[in-house]
Amino acid sequence: MTQHQLEVEGRAFTLEPQPIRTSLTDGPAMLWGFQVRVLSGDRELGIKTCFVGRVSVQFRDAAAPDGPIEALLPVLHQLAYEKIEGRLKDGETGDEILFA
Repeated sequence: MTQHQLEVEGRAFTLEPQPIRTSLTDGPAMLWGFQVRVLSGDRELGIKTCFVGRVSVQFRDAAAPDGPIEALLPVLHQLAYEKIEGRLKDGETGDEILFA
């Protein structure tokens, strides 16, 4: 998985996404879940468990939900990163569940 570097209020963070899990259904996937480790240097500050819905993904890239994983992953990760960045700006570095 690709790490994402960002700076919030002068503090550097690394976001490290973990493997994706998809909803179990006979139809198209409606929800994807994955954890993102929040690191500062070598220290883990918390784990954000992220759930991203199909509508959010389709809004960003209409073809991604039904396309190859190579098209889906960047959209899922970017939606999660944006949500996590907002939480980091609020000072929330610890474990939590987020919906994007």
